[in-house]
Amino acid sequence: MRVVISVLRPFHSVLMANTLTRDQHSVKLYSAAPRKFFKGLAKETKTRLIPAPLEIISRFTGYRFSFDTMTREVFTFDRAVSLLLANFDTYIGWAGMSLHAGIAAKSKGGRYVLDRACPHYDFQQDILREESAKLGSAFVESPDWFRERVIREYEEADAILVPSEYTARSFPAALKHKVIKAPLIGRCNVPESVEKKRDKTFTVGIVGGEPRRKGFLYLLLAWKKLRLSNARLLIRTNADFSQYPVLEELLKELSNVEIVRFVPDISEFYQRCDAFILSSVDDGFGMALFEAMANGVPCIATRNCGASELLTNGEDGLVVDARSDEQIAEALLRLYQNEEERLEIAEKGRQTALYIASGAGAQMYEQAIREMLAVDSSQIRAVPAPSHNT
Repeated sequence: MRVVISVLRPFHSVLMANTLTRDQHSVKLYSAAPRKFFKGLAKETKTRLIPAPLEIISRFTGYRFSFDTMTREVFTFDRAVSLLLANFDTYIGWAGMSLHAGIAAKSKGGRYVLDRACPHYDFQQDILREESAKLGSAFVESPDWFRERVIREYEEADAILVPSEYTARSFPAALKHKVIKAPLIGRCNVPESVEKKRDKTFTVGIVGGEPRRKGFLYLLLAWKKLRLSNARLLIRTNADFSQYPVLEELLKELSNVEIVRFVPDISEFYQRCDAFILSSVDDGFGMALFEAMANGVPCIATRNCGASELLTNGEDGLVVDARSDEQIAEALLRLYQNEEERLEIAEKGRQTALYIASGAGAQMYEQAIREMLAVDSSQIRAVPAPSHNT
């Protein structure tokens, strides 16, 4: 089968393209990022660069353009892909940047598959709105036209790829028949040996960029409640905490919390930890969980973290409810007080990561991709083209 993939940045497109290539499909990838940014991409995959100047400037300078400016560039990328589509059977586009290309694909007799790593747009916006209020930060509503565009992508798509049951549940009943679960685990890397770079201080780590979605509030509340002696919390993030007054105040109160802005090797970060946590309020998957497990670190994750669905609670990891500082505190205290259990969970977690890396993860993803390619687009109701001028 001939497949075209379009994505502004690499995201997990390498996993997708390589999976298709292994199954002997012809793959072409359109992106605003040069091929050199697609590390590990199979040489058989053809790529085409569609320049996005503002995206390049933003990535290399850190400058943040306005929402309207950036979305218009995304729409320009989408329209360019729609004009270039040719000699294909299935088109796969990323959510928020593929509506016009998807419509063009269907008009040319092909399938339109939407990749949506996050929950349904409305579901996620509700979470962000609620968390913003709790953190004392401003929540900027997206324009109605932007929401309408995203919702139309769901309606137009013949299939919607999601990474977890958590994400799948966020879609309304009318769209359930389109949703295909494809865990984003592929063939993850596991170190042959784990060098423990730890001292006598009980060290907990977390990795995350978006404080509202990653549940930093509930982790910090739990950490404050515990007041563990000889312990520290490492938060690997580039977030600007001045935008979140409640978090900023909590951080001032807690002397044993360290914000880590840069690490040259993420494995070194994991190996500093005696425990790792994803306190996520909203996390479509959360590959960092398996990275930490592969590095021999006992892990805690919330049920709103898609990767937690692959854990056996109490054996290869601990699973807690999202937005529960009480359950997070209990899990942290359990690992803090019981070194023997901590080591046992770490070992079983590493074995789970080894099992996934050996090919089990790739097989789950490959099976989902095969199911996606088998979707009969003729059974999907046609939707009129969007009217908005973008």
